[in-house]
Amino acid sequence: MMNKPRFLLLLLLVFPSLATAIQFKATAVMTQPGQADVTTQIAYSSGRIRKEFFYYGEPVIEIIDANKDTSLMCFTGQQICYESKSPTDIDLGIEHRFETPCDGAGKGVTCTRVAEEKINGRDAVKWKVTARDGDKELVSWSWMDKKLKIPIRQKLFNGTDIELKWLGSEKLDNRDTDRWLRRITYPDGRSVENQLWFDKQLQIIIREDFPNGGSRVLKHIVVENLPDKLFTIPAGYEKRSLPGSGNRQKP
Repeated sequence: MMNKPRFLLLLLLVFPSLATAIQFKATAVMTQPGQADVTTQIAYSSGRIRKEFFYYGEPVIEIIDANKDTSLMCFTGQQICYESKSPTDIDLGIEHRFETPCDGAGKGVTCTRVAEEKINGRDAVKWKVTARDGDKELVSWSWMDKKLKIPIRQKLFNGTDIELKWLGSEKLDNRDTDRWLRRITYPDGRSVENQLWFDKQLQIIIREDFPNGGSRVLKHIVVENLPDKLFTIPAGYEKRSLPGSGNRQKP
């Protein structure tokens, strides 16, 4: 399948509990200095997402159903949808629930609860996270916020330190959000900072500002019930299967 760009927010941090009944539509906008903005229309409904964007000037509709591990890539000009049947991820983080750092980490990763500590004034549980690379043991540390169930500090096996600091609650485009500062410190002492806004209702990042002046933002968010037809092949389109799309297995 084509190596298409991803226009949705890179949601590295997710919150633990979103009512599965929540459905919404929004406009995702990615900006980079000196480049044209990239805009994607999205609609989300319980494990399904529809994205509309332009791919090399052609209108494209992408529909991903994580519940069925299927995706459709529909080209408007050709009136054709290519179907892929393989493990999929909608990249919003809504379906994930993190009780420990090992949730969703895959095989070979173990977590040991160590202690309860304060991180930037917030109650957190410290975990030892162990993985293996051949005969080598890789040990990282993660502090999970007790209330939000997100990692507010991570000390990775390679010496990188990632930390979140809560800056307060504020309105963003009439949405109730929590604003956070994320600081990443690398083993050589270099550090970078950026800010994140988490939507309290949707419990996802709806804005992320980057040190270079770029940003990724969800705008014009409307929470409403969406018709099922939005997440099925559009009327009048021909469906074709991608060769070999059903051969991959979940890890």
